[in-house]
Amino acid sequence: MFARLESYVHRVRRRLSRSEWAIRHLKLPTSEGTSEQPGLLLIQIDGLARSQLEKALGQGRMPFLRRLRRRNGYELHDFYPGLPSTTPAVQAELFYGMRSAVPAFAFLDRNQHHLSVMFSAASAKERETACAAQGQGLLEGGSSWSNIYTGGAGASECHFCIATNALGDMWRTGKFRHLLLFCLLQFSAIARIFLLLFVEFFAAVRAALRGIRHGRRPGPEFAMILSRVFIATGVREFARIGGKIDLARGLPVVHINFVGYDEHAHRRGPGSHFALRSLRMIDRAVKELAREAQKSARRDYTVWIYSDHGQEHVRSFAIEHPGGVERIVREAYDELRSTQPGPRPPGVASGVETEGPRAWHRHTHRTTPEYFVSSPDEPFVLAAMGPVGHLYFREQLDEAGRTALARRLVEAGVPGVIVPHGEAGATWWHARGATSVPNGVPDLLAPHSEPVRREITRDLAGWLRHEHTGDLVLLGWSPWSGPWSFAAESGAHGGLGPEETRGFALLPRRTPLPAGTGAFIRPSALRQAALHHLGRAPLPPRPHVASAEPRLRVMTYNTHGCGGTDGRVSPRRIARIVREQMPDIVALQELDLGRRRSRAEDQAAIIAREAGLHAVFCPTLTRGEEHYGHALLSPWPIDVVKRARLPADPRGWWDEPRAAIWARVRVAGVAINVVTTHLGLGGREREAQMRALTGPDWIGGISAEEPVILCGDFNLLPDSVPYRIAARSLTDVQRLIGRRKPLNTFSSLRPMVRIDHIFLSAHFEPAAVAVVRNDLTRVASDHLPLVTDLQVAAAAAGKPSPRPSRGAPHNRRAPRAAGA
Repeated sequence: MFARLESYVHRVRRRLSRSEWAIRHLKLPTSEGTSEQPGLLLIQIDGLARSQLEKALGQGRMPFLRRLRRRNGYELHDFYPGLPSTTPAVQAELFYGMRSAVPAFAFLDRNQHHLSVMFSAASAKERETACAAQGQGLLEGGSSWSNIYTGGAGASECHFCIATNALGDMWRTGKFRHLLLFCLLQFSAIARIFLLLFVEFFAAVRAALRGIRHGRRPGPEFAMILSRVFIATGVREFARIGGKIDLARGLPVVHINFVGYDEHAHRRGPGSHFALRSLRMIDRAVKELAREAQKSARRDYTVWIYSDHGQEHVRSFAIEHPGGVERIVREAYDELRSTQPGPRPPGVASGVETEGPRAWHRHTHRTTPEYFVSSPDEPFVLAAMGPVGHLYFREQLDEAGRTALARRLVEAGVPGVIVPHGEAGATWWHARGATSVPNGVPDLLAPHSEPVRREITRDLAGWLRHEHTGDLVLLGWSPWSGPWSFAAESGAHGGLGPEETRGFALLPRRTPLPAGTGAFIRPSALRQAALHHLGRAPLPPRPHVASAEPRLRVMTYNTHGCGGTDGRVSPRRIARIVREQMPDIVALQELDLGRRRSRAEDQAAIIAREAGLHAVFCPTLTRGEEHYGHALLSPWPIDVVKRARLPADPRGWWDEPRAAIWARVRVAGVAINVVTTHLGLGGREREAQMRALTGPDWIGGISAEEPVILCGDFNLLPDSVPYRIAARSLTDVQRLIGRRKPLNTFSSLRPMVRIDHIFLSAHFEPAAVAVVRNDLTRVASDHLPLVTDLQVAAAAAGKPSPRPSRGAPHNRRAPRAAGA
């Protein structure tokens, strides 16, 4: 009754939702018949280091993410972005599997002889074309919001993405028309956005004036107003609303990037109040998107949240050194030239230039970015954005000349300069001399963890061999100085500092990940996991890890035919709940096998396959080829001892047969007797059934030396007659652990009573007991799962059961219960 009522409310809400209204009136395509297919909502919080996330969680700035961790069981992982630690490189590896796709956010394209900066549509499109030739786009069939690349999403499904932001692209795909219709149809949402923009504008002006008063340059401060209003607020709100519509449409994968924190952290620093303040609105947007994903009737979504990199709090060459790093490079180069006679500095190769200085200048000089230095009189191009600078020579210096210049730059205050030697490696010059790359690199990375040191060392060699890497690479980070940026900013990333190389990934518990992700997850590993989740590529199976001691986790769960309170029938959703709890023994009640109402699926087999478990099924109701009953699942071998009907009350008001299954599950070498059932609704019926279960044909016939677990949905309250019958032989785990307040299991919407129980023999010592109540379990069934962690007593562990097993192990499909 509760589930049907809640399902009706969900259907009404869906019908009246603004997202469904927008889908109908904008005539947007939807995914139909895919409600049981997996979907993925990927949310990127740009630039948020794990340390800053933990600080924000501790300060209460991100209450929804904190709730995901505390109540929904999400696990926090380190995310290593690779090199360079910047969004274009991370998204290229995540979307296409291509590592170090760019040498930096800004660099010289040696093939096209022009300067590339990744907030240029032409440059981003050019890089993505090269990446797409290497691998399938992760976002194929889905949508891309506020990213550098499309990720393989169709042209009409890419919004605020750099690679499709050219006016011609927007006109051809009809985005202008859709934006206008969207504004008309979502008037209340647009009014809210304009109100937010209005408030943020005045707050941004106030912050900019305060910055100017404290000595900051007016230009960047006023640019920050536009960034805060239109990027941090405007794009975030449009992405929030549009992402909700895409989730309601049932697109297989939706990727949304929130860039507001990163923009603010560049201006004021990653730990500044100004930057951290933006996280509350991002958290609210994430909450709304996660709620929409959960409510979607067209796809079974999972939500993953990650940051592509962190940021270092930096000092700025552009602010603290008159003329910035370009002046230091120019003076060092001139000093090198003046020490040698002749028109050329030492080591300058002749015959390299093919187009002349004016042609070089025409290709490389642009009047906009302050991080590019090039003119007809300069023999070099410097692309210095953030803590990484690439120095390119018009007339190539030989190795001796580049080494001499690198040493002069370090003496002038540049924290580090790397001189690439091609396939022979490189030399990293710093304040304490020179270090060979890659062999000596781990010794320089003391602030990093050991696994990250090894990964950076491997990545650095590939990064320096990139075709567009500079002839010299300037680094703003070294182990012996605070981090620096070559641009006018307070927060920076792109190099190999400990904060910028440590983002985070917040994933549901037990998310299948590829091997080698114990210390951190990198973009290519997250890509593999996403492709596996979407069913596009398998992951190698990871074996169940057995405990050296006889410990086990037991779970009982009435799945309500895998029908949720939202009206969806989803065994895969139940499998996610089971997988997240990682039980050794799980008893599931109310499962369908071959029934038309649930797409004629074998629900026990689907859950077992998705969770990586063995399963045995016990039908209680059989009509032709349709079966209904319960099941026992485990990663350990299951030997069925008995499957049989339980007594029925001929005068009962609910005529439904009941049955039980008795099996032995050998956990870490210990044979555990498990009896599971789903008792009837009538009082006399339950009493007769419990007497049978505790009698000699079932539990009463098991040797006192053997451990026993009786669990399931008993439809009875504590202290009722059937409950007291069970308590004469076994002990209720909730009472055994001494809980004062009972953990109710029904209903999932508002738990009022506990009718699901786990009874134990004296061979077990419970360590914990819990009812799993989170956003997923509240909607997946009308019951909540009951879970307990047990320690098997040493006496039981030393005495395996002598009783012979009967029945076939791992039998997932039994036509009818014994005695039916």
